[in-house]
This record gives sequence, structure tokens and C-alpha cells, in this order.
Amino acid sequence: MLVIHGVANRDRSAFEAEVAALADALGPEVRLIPVYWGDFARHADSVDQVLPYLEWAASDGDDDGEPGAFRTAVADRDMAQVFGSLTSGWKRRSAASRRKVLGVFYAMVRRQYLRASAQFTGDLILYQRRKSELQALIWEAIMRHAPGYGLEERPVDVIAHSLGATMVFDLAVAGHPALHVDHLITCASQTAFFHAIGASPSPLDQADPDVAVVLPPTIRSWANLYVPLDPWAFLTAPVFRLHDGSEPQDIEVYAGERGDRILTHASSHYWTHPVVLDTIHSQLGLTPPDPEVDSLHATSPPTTDEEVT
Repeated sequence: MLVIHGVANRDRSAFEAEVAALADALGPEVRLIPVYWGDFARHADSVDQVLPYLEWAASDGDDDGEPGAFRTAVADRDMAQVFGSLTSGWKRRSAASRRKVLGVFYAMVRRQYLRASAQFTGDLILYQRRKSELQALIWEAIMRHAPGYGLEERPVDVIAHSLGATMVFDLAVAGHPALHVDHLITCASQTAFFHAIGASPSPLDQADPDVAVVLPPTIRSWANLYVPLDPWAFLTAPVFRLHDGSEPQDIEVYAGERGDRILTHASSHYWTHPVVLDTIHSQLGLTPPDPEVDSLHATSPPTTDEEVT
């Protein structure tokens, strides 16, 4: 099974560690092949140089409040605390204090998330410019670790996150040669979104957007997992049909306590979740390992900088 990451992943070792943890959770029956493409893109650290600096929002205190709570809440991605701190004592604040509190909130959020947002947007542009090179990495991984697979007679299984899902989809639908996928398992995929805005690969780009398009037989089954609070996760069944006319499976990943966070797009969030692990086992017809192991991985915190990817 190929494992392909999404946007804003710049740490190969951390990605491979995630794949190793996923392999432990799935058990010995599954052989995972990581496909890393993050070194095609640049780091976004230099974006800080072009951000406006709000000097009046830089200090911790103000005349009648302590906006430092915003810094903690934003850093922790605690949505309830963010809005609680924002509204606490709002009516009692002076106009100048309100301006500063909003400024601190804006400045912190912008600096906290702009780097990741820049990487997200940048990787989308990178993929459009270097699509053939990035798709070639998938074939290279197959030839290196599973030669002869990926063809009609020997399709591969794939779990892909975010933009990685779109890479696989495009390669299966319009690749030369096309990648044949037996079980496609996507997490936080934007593939349906790209189709909805007319950015799907030919021949799908001419399809009627109001009619579900039938995919070629290169994708035999498709389970798409999403967290409702994930801003970059989309449903597939409204716009796609498999070759036999059936709908792809859209499976909600219950966020639980993690749903209190502002962003839930990280691959580490999905790949450690028991719903995702159960879906992989059921799709592949495997027996889950010890449930205590699943529980351990399901509660592990994110391990990479890919918090929004």
C-alpha cells in the first residue's frame, strides 16, 4: 500500500515516522510504501519578512486588559478559549483597548497560520507547475519497492492525505500511463472541490458540474474520510461515481475532543484515528490488531509541523 502525504510537509523523517506508526497500528499484513514529495517545495520561513508588523499590538498588556490570553489560545488552537478571551469583558473595554485586542488577535492568527497557509497555497501551485514530476515519484516508488504493480493486472492500494489524494486521483484518471488502484483511501481530500470549480484533469474538466461524473475503471473502490471541521476536506459522492455506478464512500471521522481545535487537517490527526484505521482494515479485508494498540495510536498527539495539512 502506497502512503502519500499532503501539503506543507517539509520533514521527511517525521513523515516516515508517521508511516511507521501507521504500519504498527495496521499490523504485519499490510506493507506500507511511503511516497515523500515535500522536498520539491521550499520552506515558507521567508514569508515572515514580508508580513506587516503591528508595533502597537506587540506588547502583552493594554490599558484595561491582558491580550496575552489570545497568544496562548491561538497557539493551543483552542477555539473555545480564543473566542472566550476575545469576548470577555468586551463591553467594559475602551475603544483603544478593543482596537488593540483585535489587533493582537489578528496579528497572532496571521503570523501563526500564514506560514502554513503559504505552504498550502504554494504546494497547490507547485503541483500544477510540476505535476508530471510529482506523479513520476509515485511510479518511481512502485518500481523501486513493488515492480510490476500499478497496472491493470496488479493494481495497488493507496492511502493518501490532502493534495496527495489529488495526485493519485489525477494519475489514475488521466495519467500516461494511468495508475490502477484497487482500494483508494483518501483523508481530507480536495479532489471533489477541484472538480467542482472546473480544475479536474482532462477528460473530466468538460463534465457537467451538476451531474456526477463516472470515473474510469482505474479506481476500483474509494473510501473518503473527512472531519467536518476540517476546512480543506470535501465530500466525493455528490460529484463522482465509480465505474460500476456506485458512489464512493464518504466516511465522517468523529473529531471528539480534537474537534475543539481550530484546525484539524493534519495527517497525524487522521492516520491515528480509530475510524480511519478501521476503514483501512475493512477495505482491505484485514483483521484489526490488538484494540489496545489502536487506542494508543488514536490518542497520540500530532508529531509533525503539518498541523494544518
